[in-house]
Amino acid sequence: MGIIEVASLLLAGLVAGFAAGLFGIGGGVILVPVFWLLFKSFGVGGELSVKLSVATSLSVIAFTTLFTSASHLLRGALTFKETLKLFLFSAPGVALGVGLAKVLPANLLKKLFGLFLVLLGLRNASGAPLKKGGFKRGEELVLLSVFISGFFSSLFGIGGGVVVNSILFSFSSIPVERVVAVASLSSFLNALFGTLLYMLLPAQKALSYQVGFVYLPATLLVSAGSIAGSRLGLKVLRRVSQSHLKRAFGLFMVLIGLKVLI
Repeated sequence: MGIIEVASLLLAGLVAGFAAGLFGIGGGVILVPVFWLLFKSFGVGGELSVKLSVATSLSVIAFTTLFTSASHLLRGALTFKETLKLFLFSAPGVALGVGLAKVLPANLLKKLFGLFLVLLGLRNASGAPLKKGGFKRGEELVLLSVFISGFFSSLFGIGGGVVVNSILFSFSSIPVERVVAVASLSSFLNALFGTLLYMLLPAQKALSYQVGFVYLPATLLVSAGSIAGSRLGLKVLRRVSQSHLKRAFGLFMVLIGLKVLI
């Protein structure tokens, strides 16, 4: 790997980390399109580059969400028994998403991801407040949200925390701190299990140090860059309006989604 490729991957991590710190996301919505462009520039074919992007994005998210997930466990926001229960419901969703991503044509997978970004972006850009539903504890809803997040996580290469947040904030009265803990742990579990499955799948070998559909140098370099980027994003976060930030993020996702679709 040349200096240009190394610099490109570090820069990708910096950008994704900045977005993660600024917008409070796992970075997958940034990483997948960036990886897709990078892998194409490395000479990887379109069909393989899309699936490499999804799998490698998950591997980065598994690394970057490890520490926040551990902090939630150490603070007692969730018990190990509850975490195991989350995994038991997220794992089938992850496996279903990986299986579907394996058989779907890359062009269709790319367009579905673009549509997902546009819809999510419009929801954020609208600025409409989330409505609380009637669930008090919402245990069943938590488990359903975790299953759904696992599916979308492995299908699109995202952490899936945004799916958990959207469902639980909209339809339950679960305390915010617990929702954030569930979303954080789900993102880590989804990404870790999804990465392992993608590494075990047989794939065309296009790059050195590629294991299955995961490109390991990108995992390490992008993760390293994202650490610095996230700190910068957090500094900017403290200086801007939250409502303006949410709308800006929504418009940003719409633009990326349209770019992927086109």
